[in-house]
Amino acid sequence: MFKFHLSILTLLLAAFIFSSCSKTPSTKPEQTYIDDGKKLEEEKKYDEAIANYKELIKNYPASEKNAIYAYNRIAGIYFENMRDYQKTVDTYIEMADKFPNTKDGKNALFMAAFTYDEHMKDKEKAKDAYKKFLAKYPQDTDPNDKMSESAKTMLQVLESGKTIEDMIKENSGSDKTQKKDTTKTKK
Repeated sequence: MFKFHLSILTLLLAAFIFSSCSKTPSTKPEQTYIDDGKKLEEEKKYDEAIANYKELIKNYPASEKNAIYAYNRIAGIYFENMRDYQKTVDTYIEMADKFPNTKDGKNALFMAAFTYDEHMKDKEKAKDAYKKFLAKYPQDTDPNDKMSESAKTMLQVLESGKTIEDMIKENSGSDKTQKKDTTKTKK
């Protein structure tokens, strides 16, 4: 009986030692992910850099500052280096969904619409994206922030079928007409 208990005890001890020695993946510090990502970008290892930044987001979801940085870098790599505009938009939308009450989240949603419009030339998706943006952010609350105002203008341009230059000319022409009318009534 004693030998039986000793065998079980030895077996349990061996299992404990084995499980303690087996390596589990460890999480790197946040700054290491950022440093590694920058290095990978410099080495033009874009897929690895994206995977690294995604791992940072996964392992530190509560770290708003670093997660936002990672999302912006992922979108930047897709946009600048890979010219994959759909993945750029998808990244911006994901970031906007995760951080809707931040200036970065607002900017990301605007950039998704802008990318559809200017780089993908998908006017229908751009209109929908600007409408979603304006539903969420109908007015700019910061006087230095003009994204809602810009989104309204871009949506008007898209819906009118005119270029922004044509709309500016029309608006400046109507301003001159109004000024002429005011000077006539003053005389």
